Amino acid sequence: MTSEPRRGVTRGYVAGLVGAAIVVATALLVAVWGGLALLLGRDPVESGDVVSWAAPLILFGGLVLLAVLLWRQAITLLRGRREPAWSSLVGAAAGVYLWWGVLGMLAGMTVGETWLSPFAAALPVIWAAAALLFWAVLARRVYTDRPAPRWPWERDEDEE
Repeated sequence: MTSEPRRGVTRGYVAGLVGAAIVVATALLVAVWGGLALLLGRDPVESGDVVSWAAPLILFGGLVLLAVLLWRQAITLLRGRREPAWSSLVGAAAGVYLWWGVLGMLAGMTVGETWLSPFAAALPVIWAAAALLFWAVLARRVYTDRPAPRWPWERDEDEE
């Protein structure tokens, strides 16, 4: 890492990186919840009295909260903090678990579908992984002199 931060990062770059982290979190969520559903032989929400759009709406709100936390983490990193903002990582992980539990209960889900669900237990891990990956990519861009990675066919022949 260089002694001085390289501040060549625009709002657009950070917004794009936040969007990419949200896409990664969504992809992990679909993959993990799909795998758990196959493994356990049950859906994340099985209560008949819960409206069908409740769980996706709660998860969408959790992704919005993750985006806000990532933006705040980017501001912290751009102000000179070189290590991950662990409070943001823990906040994202605990926040999504609380978000799912409280709003799920308000939507009419059972305790087994909210607080004690393996699907709910996967949420903090996914959110923390997305936040840590976001930090790693942004820190590499801001605090190192390494160029952006290139595919093998993009490299000059004299670099090899």
